[in-house]
Amino acid sequence: MKRLSIRWQLTLWYALALAVMLCAFSFLLCLLVWQQVLSRTDSGLREELREIGLEVALTDSATTFASQAAARFSQHDFYEFLVTDANGNMIFSSSSTVYDMVPKAADSPDGQFQTVTLEGLGPYRIASTRMDSAFGKLHVQVMTSLQPLYNDQASLQWVVALLLPIAVLLAIASGQFLAGRALRQVQQVVDETHAIDISNLDRRIPVSNPDDEIGQLTIALNSLIARLERAINEIRRFTADASHEIRTPLATLRLEAESALRSPRTPEEYQQTLAVVLEETTRLGKLSDQLLNLSRHDAGIIPCQQDPVQLDALLLDVIEQIKPLAEAGSLSLSVNINSHCEILGDDISLSQVFFNLLENAIKYTAAGGEVSVELSCQSDEALIEITDTGIGVAAESLPYLFDRFYQADPSRSSSGGGSGLGLSIARAAVLMHAGSIEIQSQPGEGTRVSVRLPVSSQADSSRSNTPDRLTV
Repeated sequence: MKRLSIRWQLTLWYALALAVMLCAFSFLLCLLVWQQVLSRTDSGLREELREIGLEVALTDSATTFASQAAARFSQHDFYEFLVTDANGNMIFSSSSTVYDMVPKAADSPDGQFQTVTLEGLGPYRIASTRMDSAFGKLHVQVMTSLQPLYNDQASLQWVVALLLPIAVLLAIASGQFLAGRALRQVQQVVDETHAIDISNLDRRIPVSNPDDEIGQLTIALNSLIARLERAINEIRRFTADASHEIRTPLATLRLEAESALRSPRTPEEYQQTLAVVLEETTRLGKLSDQLLNLSRHDAGIIPCQQDPVQLDALLLDVIEQIKPLAEAGSLSLSVNINSHCEILGDDISLSQVFFNLLENAIKYTAAGGEVSVELSCQSDEALIEITDTGIGVAAESLPYLFDRFYQADPSRSSSGGGSGLGLSIARAAVLMHAGSIEIQSQPGEGTRVSVRLPVSSQADSSRSNTPDRLTV
């Protein structure tokens, strides 16, 4: 059944359920009809017993009773009668054949009904009772043939057996029709979905009824298409931006090489050309590393290590690495660590995060400015804040700072402002550690970057009474 269409599956399940219900209904119907007919038969036998009992009570001799019973009960159309004495001798019988075949008084229960099959006559229903008379104790039996009832029951069963397949066939036909109407919207959704490809991802599937299951499915598909559209647009923009960023150093390398080959130069000029080539090659290599890092984050193939990391020691190591850059820019670099904090994570990835953030802070802070790093460790998270007194970021640019290749000041790109991937890499690494990163900034007043990282229950965090402070 798994290979059948949903329409046929619904139809067959509907037909099967209906067939089971019809079989159960037919069985109960035949059983109830038989019980009802048998109950009426027993009522008739009970009434005949009462009437023949009246005859017994009105007579004072066996001869008189036999004569009156023969006149009244011998020609009955539906019932046969048999009256015997206590010794089993026949006093009255409406048929001699019945007398020879029915169970005798000793074998018949008193006041009960039984069904027996008489040889050559078929099934009979017998009512037996014992009563007192003026001429002794009597055993009275009244019986009727069940063959007409059996014939009616068989006719009913044949009718049911013939109508049941017809009902199932009608159920299959109606199931096909109803399933087709119910799944017509599904086919419309399928057709609309097939018409959507990468060239028209802005197209959406019409929603006829947002409250039913098909409408909910359509809404989910439209949401999926919208996410695909955004993803494709981001890929296209990423490809275009990456191509642009790669083209710039390649064009510089080509220009320098052509200039060096165009005419002979002095050793000093060749040395200058090689310096430019080395700088652009370094820039191109860094860009390639960043693109590779981002692609690995996107593919989820960079596992997050769960090693104990002393966050305060890691920050001090990063500050030692970035210190020459701050000294070159005549900046004041201060560190305020009031907690010795240990977390679980990847120290290399976290070092890259804080190095990128500090590098940006130093890069966009004028000489004489200040860059500060502060670490505070709470019971469930560590908070790292990097603050600078640089040029700041406009409010309209803040939502896009983590977008790839986005630069709040594009003019800085050509003068060593970076490729616009540092913050994207930082956010990916922080999210990989189940943390969060936030940027607050005011133009002309500076920028503050807040990084929150969860402190694992396995990590040992303690506070120090005397904060460590370093000033460059």
